[in-house]
Amino acid sequence: MRCAVAFVAGALTFAMAHPAGAQEFKPPANLFGQKKPAPKPPPVDWSWRPSADAHASAQPAVVCGMTLVPADPKVDPKMKVAPPDGGVSFTLRAIQPTTCRR
Repeated sequence: MRCAVAFVAGALTFAMAHPAGAQEFKPPANLFGQKKPAPKPPPVDWSWRPSADAHASAQPAVVCGMTLVPADPKVDPKMKVAPPDGGVSFTLRAIQPTTCRR
């Protein structure tokens, strides 16, 4: 018991002797500074223009009051997919439009 009391007394004496120990911390001047320069953005060719034939093939069309834009397989090859032709019957009914017959 005497040993524990002596240990606590010593710890308190040590703690009282150095109360401002934590206040003496001086952070480095560039603690949050940038360590390396920022990466340069990739060069951009502002004079680049798409080819004229790309616009000629994908002309939007108005069908029954709705604008349809054809899919361009160059953008996404999986965008234009043919429906399966293996005896598949779809559950949605196809209704012929009454006002627009296109």
